[in-house]
Amino acid sequence: MAIKLLITARDVAAALHLIQIATAARADKRFQVQIAAQQPAARHFLDAGFEVQLIEPLSTRSAQTAEAVELRSVARRLLSAAAPDAVLAGLSTPFDAGLDEAVLLESHVPTVLFQDFWGEQNLLLGKGADLVLAVDDEAVLLNRKRYGIDSCKVGSARHAAYRALDIAGIRQHARAELGIAANECLIGFFGQALHQLPGYARTVQHFVNALASLPTVVRLLVRPHPRENAEQRKATEALFIKSGLDLAPPLEGPVENALIACDVACSLFSSCTYDAAYLNRFSAAPVAVPLSMLFDQEIVTYCEQHVNFETFPYHRSGAVLAVHDPQQLAAVLAQSMQSSTHQLVWRNAHAHLADPAAAPQLALDKIADFLDRPRN
Repeated sequence: MAIKLLITARDVAAALHLIQIATAARADKRFQVQIAAQQPAARHFLDAGFEVQLIEPLSTRSAQTAEAVELRSVARRLLSAAAPDAVLAGLSTPFDAGLDEAVLLESHVPTVLFQDFWGEQNLLLGKGADLVLAVDDEAVLLNRKRYGIDSCKVGSARHAAYRALDIAGIRQHARAELGIAANECLIGFFGQALHQLPGYARTVQHFVNALASLPTVVRLLVRPHPRENAEQRKATEALFIKSGLDLAPPLEGPVENALIACDVACSLFSSCTYDAAYLNRFSAAPVAVPLSMLFDQEIVTYCEQHVNFETFPYHRSGAVLAVHDPQQLAAVLAQSMQSSTHQLVWRNAHAHLADPAAAPQLALDKIADFLDRPRN
């Protein structure tokens, strides 16, 4: 009899990984998959052709709120109706809890977390998963250090899809849509839903100042995070408009298209930089230089509370550049625009990023093996 696997997600990054696993499960007779998701994750499952039970956009910043009580009730109803043999939840942002965390709390069947960010779990409601699937050996070590748990390395499932991308074709089309000439430099800012931290605005202002000081005129593409609301997006955009920088029009479609269009892709510690590194890994020629901006002390402290960014393997390998001093940002941006830097990060991505082709199937194998273990 097939394993009834309930997949849940709230965040986009989680959804993109889980879509690859759900796609592999379609061809695996061991599994029967059901999907329940909140927005913004839900639309990505729908776009991928999956049937999805839409869950209301409810979240809580504490386990002791009316919203938390309602989330738990929603989770119990979902679990009762789905009657799964196991749950596979996505990782969602750590500063509030949603569907994933409520389902992990209320489930009476084995639970699995696909952890797409090193050493991070959302334990706001008080219960993690029984099994954690991690992207690499570094994540496994960090999970043991931070939580005292053993996790299983499966690889970065989302990036298994990158092998099939026509990266050169996407770049040509996206830059033409934006009106970016071949000899123009397009720098992307990839936002995060961190507006509750004053350090986020400070980082953006340092970024604006650094761009304005560059001797070469650049175009700027701003890509908001899916969880940024309209007010937050306008606040960030206002900083760029006030600076007089040359803003490119918005580019709709997958975030990968925006990353591929850019010559430099900047964020604080978003998974977008990891995506950009993997795009280099699968590209026949260099695309964007990914750049993390980790110099504001509040942002650094926040990051360290959730994951020790110094252990990010993509920084240490040179597949993603990192700036820890705001006074160095303009120089690193200028360096990132050079052909030699593009070649360097491209070579580093090829040398250090593992091929994730097997990750979706390996995740299913680990889940099946876990369910076969004797239970207390």
